[in-house]
Amino acid sequence: MATFLPGLYAFFAAAAAGCLLATAFGESRCVETNRLAAATLAGLLATLAAAAAVVGQFGRPALLFSVFSNPGTAIFRELASLLLALLAGAAYLTALLTGATRRTGRTLSLFAAASGLLLALAVGSAAVQPWRPVWNTWTLVLPTAGFACLAGVMLAKALGASGRKNDGPALSLLKKAEEKTSTVASEALWENAKLAASAPLAGLVLYTAVASTDASARMALLRLLTESDALLFWAGVIVPSVLLSFLAAAFATEALKRNPVLGIALSILSAFAAGVWQHLVLGLA
Repeated sequence: MATFLPGLYAFFAAAAAGCLLATAFGESRCVETNRLAAATLAGLLATLAAAAAVVGQFGRPALLFSVFSNPGTAIFRELASLLLALLAGAAYLTALLTGATRRTGRTLSLFAAASGLLLALAVGSAAVQPWRPVWNTWTLVLPTAGFACLAGVMLAKALGASGRKNDGPALSLLKKAEEKTSTVASEALWENAKLAASAPLAGLVLYTAVASTDASARMALLRLLTESDALLFWAGVIVPSVLLSFLAAAFATEALKRNPVLGIALSILSAFAAGVWQHLVLGLA
């Protein structure tokens, strides 16, 4: 099995989950249909890429047929969640392209978002092994789910961003004055990017706290945080997802509202961090 495939699978799975979550967030804010369709299509493509990474881990394709006869295995959860995400995402995309009612679109987007979250949870469950101290906790499912949630929030901000406009100085002043006098709706809980940036961090902390109750696991986690794998952990997991997203939320709120590129970039970085984390956690034991 190629060692990079589990990390690649986690990257695409987190990206797919983020896209599907973002569509539900966008529906709640009545984002333009073409933007929602683009995000859904990206989610479907990422799901297919994640499926390819999973299938690539099999030595023989014939082994796939035996997976569905063992529903208690991790690989079954992975393939079932991939299939569910594909079906839910395709149903929502069809609704968008055929002009379904807003109520139907919102219902299907929620179904797609739930399937995306299940896909992110399935990633971490693949590493759960009760007989290995560092992998014997189901809190392994939390970090990747946190990365997916962060990716979804950042992508949702990108979908709702107005983009750059080349307004003249006089028009810019008028728009700023209008924004100051207009009533601004309170931000929904999911829109809080600083809170979203804490989601993967909370997952990592909970996993570390539970796993470190074992002495051998503490040694592996110490290596991850301070020794040989520390650079990859901090530079590949914490900085590109948690830190940059938190800083953008704290100091670049206007940029997030107006520049979709920033939200898309942060969403991709969060999915990248999920892939790096999966690579690291599989090498702990």
